[in-house]
Amino acid sequence: MSSNCSFIDKLREPKIAKMSIFDWVTSLFGAWLIGTYILRLSRSIYWLLWIILWIIIGIIAHVMTKVPTMLGFYLGLNEEPQRKSCD
Repeated sequence: MSSNCSFIDKLREPKIAKMSIFDWVTSLFGAWLIGTYILRLSRSIYWLLWIILWIIIGIIAHVMTKVPTMLGFYLGLNEEPQRKSCD
């Protein structure tokens, strides 16, 4: 039996508020890597500001490339994206 879902589609299936847990975890992991090894952030306030900026950069990138996301939908920036069903 064949499925039209890729490995990444299956990783993105678990969701909270219709947003992929995998996407959030990998994005925040990327922010942590950059904050730790490139920006060398040390204080909590810098980390908080960096995470907020990182999310804003992600929103802008998705709007510019016209990729609909659930966060963009919740913010009123795009229509609700179609969900891929992996059965």
